[in-house]
Amino acid sequence: MEMAVTLPRSAARRWLVAMRLPFTTVALAPYLAGAWLARAHGALVSPLAAALGLAAVLLICVGCYLSGEIFDQREDLLTLRHGRSRFAGGTLLVAQGLLPARAVAAAAVACFASALGLGLAVVLVLGAWWLLLLGAFGGLTAALYSTPPVRLVARGVGEPFIGVCYGWLTLATGYGCASGALLPHSLWLSLAPAFTVVAIILINEFPDFEADRGAGKRNLLQRVGRPAGAWIYAGLQLGAAAALAGLWAWARPGRWGYAALVVPAVLLSLGLAVQVGLRGRWRAPAALERVCALTVVSNLVASLEVAVLARWS
Repeated sequence: MEMAVTLPRSAARRWLVAMRLPFTTVALAPYLAGAWLARAHGALVSPLAAALGLAAVLLICVGCYLSGEIFDQREDLLTLRHGRSRFAGGTLLVAQGLLPARAVAAAAVACFASALGLGLAVVLVLGAWWLLLLGAFGGLTAALYSTPPVRLVARGVGEPFIGVCYGWLTLATGYGCASGALLPHSLWLSLAPAFTVVAIILINEFPDFEADRGAGKRNLLQRVGRPAGAWIYAGLQLGAAAALAGLWAWARPGRWGYAALVVPAVLLSLGLAVQVGLRGRWRAPAALERVCALTVVSNLVASLEVAVLARWS
């Protein structure tokens, strides 16, 4: 039995929904954390370059989401039969003919091309040509995430690529666009955002499990199964909790005021690990949707914690 889905009637509203702007926050938050750290470390060189870079990251995200609307139509339509979720399954705007695929494809290409132009502008402002390599890696990964024949999302490697691009890459790029320099200890600082963003992708694959299987989409959860996927999710959240606690102990040892800021984030990640890994909340659709929402919160909080804890100067 297929579910009825209410879709926006106005063309402008359809385009805004297809762009999935709320979900760009998981990339914008670590970027802004990196730019903030450049200012906190006294390394801020160009607010203009930082703003241009932020716009480029936004456009790369939108281009990625629009590409998904085009190339994920089969599994998105299958969610009408197997169950919809606010956090997965696409918007169905292309799949149900409310937005023309050709126009959406053109918009995706325009987003990636505009992001490239903004990246070149950042390089010209700062003279740091290595930033173009970071931007090219992020843009290419986003373009190939859903696009065949590469289609990273269906090969079981999309999740780690997301961890790199939405964790380390955005944090390092935010710092680099603001300062023209590399963020010290960037790999260490990006662990919690990286773990939690992979957790977002993984938990969002649970409500789409049957639809993805029907479409032959071989993402990580399809390869390991839901019980093992629940434990992987729990491990990611435990890793995020450990990374945040370790960051406090390393950057702010003995500063108990900062510890008070870290504790809620650590408890949130630990709680989500228990809910999914031990209590099996992924089996109940309503509980699973709440976990999906809280996982996004855990990611945004992780980026905020990095911005606060790593402000060591």
